[in-house]
Amino acid sequence: MPKGTVFKGDKVTVKDSFTGVEVTRISPNVGNTFHPYFTQPLFSFDGKNVLVAFDRTGSWQLYSLHIPTGDMVQLTDEPDIRPGASLLDPNTMRAFYWAGRKLKSVSLDTLEEDEYYTLPEGFVGSILSITSDGSTLYFAYSEKLALSTVTNKIYSGMNETFFRRPASVVMQVNVVDKTARAIWGEREWITHVIVSPVDNDIVCFCHEGPWHLVQRTWIVRASTSEVWPIVETKRYLERAGHEIFTRSGRICTQYGRRESISDEWKCADLFINPDGTNMVMFEYKPGPKPMHVQVNSTEEYGVGDGAFMINGPKDGDQYISLIKYENGLAKQKILCTHGTSWKAQHSHPHPIWFPDDSMVLFTSDREGRCNVYIAPADYDMLK
Repeated sequence: MPKGTVFKGDKVTVKDSFTGVEVTRISPNVGNTFHPYFTQPLFSFDGKNVLVAFDRTGSWQLYSLHIPTGDMVQLTDEPDIRPGASLLDPNTMRAFYWAGRKLKSVSLDTLEEDEYYTLPEGFVGSILSITSDGSTLYFAYSEKLALSTVTNKIYSGMNETFFRRPASVVMQVNVVDKTARAIWGEREWITHVIVSPVDNDIVCFCHEGPWHLVQRTWIVRASTSEVWPIVETKRYLERAGHEIFTRSGRICTQYGRRESISDEWKCADLFINPDGTNMVMFEYKPGPKPMHVQVNSTEEYGVGDGAFMINGPKDGDQYISLIKYENGLAKQKILCTHGTSWKAQHSHPHPIWFPDDSMVLFTSDREGRCNVYIAPADYDMLK
């Protein structure tokens, strides 16, 4: 289908069988639809449009989903798009994405495309991040490796890639003049680059790999290439990952610790300034954490794709929870069932807050195909 094709909405609202909360599927249940990774900006400022990927045409393409109607406008029509790495800059209403080795954008209003950068041959680009003023993009690229352990199981090649230590570089691209510069690089598997929403010079990146084996979270100052670890962890006994920036510029990461390798993990959401100061931890009790957590604008609440609570359901990985950060505890309440299979990366719920904190959006293949769903997010109204 050509760019500009409109797929009419097919919104369906049902009451969740567990909580009674109204959950609305906002994507048409034809083909698979999901939203890109949860660390990137995906909404327009008013929360009426969200960037999604849709494979109805036979390949992944990017779409603008108008939430009030459910209508989806096709933004791209080209091969080799990596939809999970994409983002929406709400300043210019342009979607930025990888098309093969090329870093491109498309306007949601005019469908005009632009091109900014080309990856060197033999390397693959990571998820994109953009400054809050829309002026600068950040990302990493790493060596493509021929792996012997990859199967159809998700993350099957992670250990091999981690131990191979592919050469990686963190890049900065100026959106206006399209100049590019390398700000950091090393023989480590670097992914998940995100830039602070309050300081364009502070960039977080991670050393990818099994969380308990790697010092994952790092900061690089873009102007000077100064680098330091953040949330330092002890191998085998501590772990941290799925780092995000809060709107105030703090880092939130999902943290775990144990006394010995045979012990169960004690899990928490940890908040810390990029310079390592003002660390605060909120522990999950009885223990397991959601798979992915995003924090609202005030840092008072989180949303996670899991709910593990005393006297809660045994299949805790099948629920979206709202989390209240209070008195050193991450207190969960079940918002609704997400019911996904977890089989593919694009079936992961990866819940995200609307810009005004009123709703959450998540992906699930609960109806047989991946779709995007929304639910109201009021912690105090939940049991």
